[in-house]
Amino acid sequence: MKSVVLVVPPAPKIVDLKALGGRWPRLGIAYIAAYLRDRGVRVGILDCKVEGLNLEKATERILDFQPDLVGVSAFTEEILEAATICRLVKNNRKSIATVIGGAHASAIPEQVLVEFSGIDIAVYGEGEETLWEVVQALGKGGLPQVHGIAYRDAGRIVLNQPRSLIETLDSLPYPAWDLFPLQKYRGSTIPSLGEKGYKDILELPILSMRGCPYGCNFCFHAYGKTVRFRDYKKVVDEIQFNMDHYGATQFFFADGTFGIKKENVIGMCNEIICRKLNKKIRWSAPTRADVSTEETLTLMKQAGCMTFCIGAESGDEQILKNSDKGETKEQMRKAVGLAKKVGLPVEASFVMGHPYETEESIKRTVDFAKELDLDTFYISIMIPYPGTKVLEMAKKGAGNYNLLSKDWSQYTKQSGGPLELKDIPLAKLRNIQARAYLKYYLRPRKILFMLKIIPVGKVMRIAADLLKNAVVKKSS
Repeated sequence: MKSVVLVVPPAPKIVDLKALGGRWPRLGIAYIAAYLRDRGVRVGILDCKVEGLNLEKATERILDFQPDLVGVSAFTEEILEAATICRLVKNNRKSIATVIGGAHASAIPEQVLVEFSGIDIAVYGEGEETLWEVVQALGKGGLPQVHGIAYRDAGRIVLNQPRSLIETLDSLPYPAWDLFPLQKYRGSTIPSLGEKGYKDILELPILSMRGCPYGCNFCFHAYGKTVRFRDYKKVVDEIQFNMDHYGATQFFFADGTFGIKKENVIGMCNEIICRKLNKKIRWSAPTRADVSTEETLTLMKQAGCMTFCIGAESGDEQILKNSDKGETKEQMRKAVGLAKKVGLPVEASFVMGHPYETEESIKRTVDFAKELDLDTFYISIMIPYPGTKVLEMAKKGAGNYNLLSKDWSQYTKQSGGPLELKDIPLAKLRNIQARAYLKYYLRPRKILFMLKIIPVGKVMRIAADLLKNAVVKKSS
């Protein structure tokens, strides 16, 4: 029997105070673990982040498992820690195959192997079938036949052809949440903080679709642009299973864009209501203004949805058009108004530093956020993630960009770091961002909101960090 350890890498060295999001166990790893386990593989999951493990301790735990393969999933800002784990494992036991997966590896699989010698194989695209075939190929020379990987062969790097998408998502087993230390995730998500008994609340991610058909120039689609939907009744079955087996009472839909198939939203909400689960659970989902209707929002509210979440991105019409977002401010105004009408709190996120952004367009974005009167407001600094049009523009100096750094640890959305505009330096972007947050949240009802969901000590640290950045303008 083959043995596999799947790893969530330790927290990156750069801690972004403004990244307030809660913690969720990794859905991709949970799916892959379940898929391998169903095929007779001995699987373990090491969640270094939630367990607070450093690189050395993580390596010890991996070696104790005596695996044939170590698979590490990483976002861009985690890739250095992920690669270090692979290197330390190889230094201790060369026979262990080291595999990297996740969004970063999917975007640049060959480059990952060029940069990090401790990684044997990079998986790009969906990982369930691919990793199973990699496990089967170990020691048999079968890697050339595995689609969806880059690997080393006699000193050269080989990129195999892409893997076909999984057409029937309902064929996948439920995520293996039993392999995670779920107790450490209780009470760790923003919506549950401050509530009575919040320390016992467990929120799990859930998937109703894969793929995103939209072409935003700042996004990379790890699951591709072809959208595949699950049967909404089976999604509700999984919600009920997670309630019964793990005690989960909150859910987050990790979809590319929830709601783009109206009949699925209506069917799922009615199914939740019919089973009376809406009396027991709360959930949220990222969606778009242009797919939101009063009918769907009303049903979402009745079915237990706790927040209307959209990526608004900009309050400038031309910037929205340039970004290939495919939405207008008027559509956002209408959707936010409908959400408020049916009683849903509204959360919207924006980005500053779009191609050809100006101080005036950023001001219009902040003013638009105030006009919408959001319950929760986020504004991040543009990050040129691998696989995006923005990165290709930045490499050429197009879009009025200066690419400042290739240090992956700086690719954090809230603090920024690798990118600036030629006439708006990074320090000034951070200053504008800090002042936007301070003006938005330093209002009596917003202060009370922040104190409700975030511990006082962290609020003070965030405020100090924002004030430090907000002072930059006076000295520049």
